[in-house]
Amino acid sequence: MFMLAHLGYAAAPASLAARGWGERHGFSYHAPDMRWMLAGALLPDVVDKTVGQVLFRPYFQNGRIFTHTVTLTLLALLAGAWSWRRHGDERLLLLGCGMAGHLVLDRIWMEPTTALWPSLGPFVRHPSLGTLMEQIREHLSDPFFWSGELSGAALLVLALRLLGVNDAKALRGFLLHGLSPALEETAAVGLARKQGRTSSSAGA
Repeated sequence: MFMLAHLGYAAAPASLAARGWGERHGFSYHAPDMRWMLAGALLPDVVDKTVGQVLFRPYFQNGRIFTHTVTLTLLALLAGAWSWRRHGDERLLLLGCGMAGHLVLDRIWMEPTTALWPSLGPFVRHPSLGTLMEQIREHLSDPFFWSGELSGAALLVLALRLLGVNDAKALRGFLLHGLSPALEETAAVGLARKQGRTSSSAGA
């Protein structure tokens, strides 16, 4: 429900880490498409609230189910790490990182049945849980919600600046094509280093 908070609190450290990695090591293939990390930061709520509170509300009565579990997030991270190392495809890894950030912000450890599903049994039902629209109206009247959204928005702007997205043209390129100018520069550094190592090996 905290859309900007989830985006900002996941994007800021991820962008900082990507920028630092690029400056130290470059990127062997291409600059990462950070849109996948942003998608992962929203994925648990998009999936679980749709399934648990709209499509199958009478059965689940819970907006935190499958994609709020540590198991699914770990699987995404492990599969993503394998895909990145084997094929240079970082998308699934970034998606998993976004999901992990979502779970941290949700403090999912406070709901061990969900976090450690299925080891502790089925998901807990919440019969008193209001409809999705009722929850939205409740959040809109809660100062804590707005403080989280405003701080998340500020962190999201910071993350975009770390990625070199500083104007409308760069923002359009990021949204449509996943282009991050600052990471593109470090990708060029990584490619040059890789080509240099290849040339040195061939010369030897």
